Amino acid sequence: MNSVFNTTFEISLRTLIMLEIADEQPETADMIAAADFITVYGKDFGVSKINLHGNNSYKFSEFAQFRELVNMAVKLLVKKGLINVSRTNNGFSYSINQRGLSYCARLKSDYADTYRCLAIQTRKYIADRSEAGVFKLINQHAISSLKRRAVND
Repeated sequence: MNSVFNTTFEISLRTLIMLEIADEQPETADMIAAADFITVYGKDFGVSKINLHGNNSYKFSEFAQFRELVNMAVKLLVKKGLINVSRTNNGFSYSINQRGLSYCARLKSDYADTYRCLAIQTRKYIADRSEAGVFKLINQHAISSLKRRAVND
């Protein structure tokens, strides 16, 4: 069965929106993936009142797939000329360009609007954290989730 969630196409659209709200600040693919994951599962991080993709006990096992799909998405977006890639001391970083902003302006739907709002909340939540700090935060929540599940089983 094919899922409508977390396809390369959907991740590409979410990546564009994430870069749109980044105010032209370049982001690594890993940071995009981490911010996207926290945005989609914002309730679990105390960022929002909902999990955009619903509640499930195994959400943290999806994070590795998020990272892989974001890497594929940024390659696709660079190839399509919607984002720019730059080489930094920390590897490659990505930023949205004018063509990408124009494309984002056409992304009008309840899902896109909700994602934008939640992504803005996520960016505020992680603003003072390093990439390593954001990954540590995700790992801490994953461990807590596993502990809660073990107690409830």
